[in-house]
Amino acid sequence: MLTSEDNALQAVRRRHELRVLETLVAHGKRTRRQLETDTKLSRTTLSAIVGELRQRGVLMENEQLLHTTGRHGRPTKVLSLNPGAGAAIGIELGRRRISVSVLGFDGSTVTSECRDIATAAGLETKVKDAADMVQSLINRGLIKPETVIGTGVGIASRHADPKSLADGIEQQLDPKGASLSPLRELLPAPLLWDNNIRLAAMAYGKDSEDLLYVVLSAGISSAVVTNGVLLRGGSGIAGELGHLSVDFAGPACWCGRNGCLESFINENNVLLEAARRGHAFASIADLAQAAADGNDIAKGIVDWSGELLARAIGSACVLLDPSRVVIAGELSQFGEPLLAPVRTALAGQHLELGPRSTTITNATFSPTTGSDGAARMALNHWALTTIN
Repeated sequence: MLTSEDNALQAVRRRHELRVLETLVAHGKRTRRQLETDTKLSRTTLSAIVGELRQRGVLMENEQLLHTTGRHGRPTKVLSLNPGAGAAIGIELGRRRISVSVLGFDGSTVTSECRDIATAAGLETKVKDAADMVQSLINRGLIKPETVIGTGVGIASRHADPKSLADGIEQQLDPKGASLSPLRELLPAPLLWDNNIRLAAMAYGKDSEDLLYVVLSAGISSAVVTNGVLLRGGSGIAGELGHLSVDFAGPACWCGRNGCLESFINENNVLLEAARRGHAFASIADLAQAAADGNDIAKGIVDWSGELLARAIGSACVLLDPSRVVIAGELSQFGEPLLAPVRTALAGQHLELGPRSTTITNATFSPTTGSDGAARMALNHWALTTIN
């Protein structure tokens, strides 16, 4: 059994490891002497850390010609990250699917998989299914637990406590409704979890911009990324665009408000509205195709959805002033006709504060976006950020 002293020593050693990894991420290749200077670690400590990371397959050491003064082109040994090592694991426990992504230290995708699930599945069941998928990837050699520096988990309909956002000296608090222990047992690296849409936004957000990411699906979710950092708010629920009212006389929403955007243009309600207008469609994809083919009812539904979306995004853009808005989810299949009312609404805002430069685009659908973003968040948190 580990004592508190053992845990403290492990935490210190982990910070030393991450300092070495961060330096190699930033510079690509470094000699041991350069690493000493970069990390401020003693030669003995650095040697032990490097030796263990090499044994685990995280680092490679090769000879390289360094043409520096006094060495006359003699080769010297340099350390670099092993591009084949699975650096960060991302897992999405969504409403309809579970996905797992593995990103390398350079952010490239090593592998990814997804599995459709029953919409009624509880969180505990989803955790178990995700653990089964991870175990399968381990068995096939696509995940090497000893080389993983961190795991990100995106969970539908759950928001992390802003006071407990990632493992540190203490583990992050588990989400309500399930324990993440089955995943922690398979992947002993530190873990973080948050809302799945919020982490999915990390797959699109860039360090130099402000992003509003909106998913129109079974429900409506959104996230805000500012300079590569997620906006969470005081209680962890910032970015709930679906609960902006677009019609104060509209139907009651479960959140306690009336006329929320989500009450109108969630996937099921859009299909019901089409049926009410006289044409039933089997899916959003069928409706989108019918609209593209000129079906009047389908076109009317797309226009109706776009006008409601424009009301919500127009209000959000006044408050947030994003440089980019990305629309994802099933309803994004409506394409430009869905976005046109949003563009018109933004063009009609005259705040006289300077020219607006917000771009609005559809996201290309990918079933692993949530796990890709979760892995990106883990990579940023444990390998690409400065360790204080």
